[in-house]
Amino acid sequence: MFPSSDDLASRETLKAFLRRVAPSLSVGMLAADAMAYGAAIAELEAAGNALLHFDIMDGVFCPGFTAGPPLVAASKTKMLKDVHLMVDDPLAVIPAALKAGADLVHVHPEGFAHLHRALAMLDVDVAGQPGRRVLRAVALNPATPVDVVVPVLHEIDVVTLLAVDPGWSGGAPDAALGRKVAQLREIAAGIGVDPLVAIDGGITEATIPVAAGLQPDVIVSGSAVFKADSSVADNLAGLKRAAGR
Repeated sequence: MFPSSDDLASRETLKAFLRRVAPSLSVGMLAADAMAYGAAIAELEAAGNALLHFDIMDGVFCPGFTAGPPLVAASKTKMLKDVHLMVDDPLAVIPAALKAGADLVHVHPEGFAHLHRALAMLDVDVAGQPGRRVLRAVALNPATPVDVVVPVLHEIDVVTLLAVDPGWSGGAPDAALGRKVAQLREIAAGIGVDPLVAIDGGITEATIPVAAGLQPDVIVSGSAVFKADSSVADNLAGLKRAAGR
């Protein structure tokens, strides 16, 4: 389901849309055939998918190295561009991600000294969309405690909890992740804020019921959507059924 023009009027209306249709699937482009990204985007749009997830890795923050903001810019789509910066220096990449049309940008605090500055840089309009601000997300690795975000939680629109270490395979949502979700919500309620919650990593038809049971607003999935033995539409439908949608 795509957001309407009213849903896209502002940061708050977009957040309200994502809460209303939760959990939304944000589909990872990294899992698609790199020689057929255009076809993958067309299939996702035809299936009514609203969020397109880009994992940008620099080979320093995590082992993987992927295409950067130019791929985000080149991806012409009505889906929301959900950009996950798995990079050593987010401040160096944020301007290009914004110029590429990112609607939502995730930054990591691990090993990074200037999280507040990164969030300040993201407090801008979406490129070409005056009046609608970028959704600011902080992503936390499995071993990172949620209280890291407490000093800036009032400036965060989305907290993304990873079930898998960036750049590695394996892992899935589990009881430990559930405890982090509960702790985050307790802390946020105590501060008087209510950020969206996203879950990323290890999502398949077998594991998405666990993730959906934690009542996130967004679930990121890649390889389960682009399985070669069935269509993108069928894979999306299977994930949604397994998530109880």
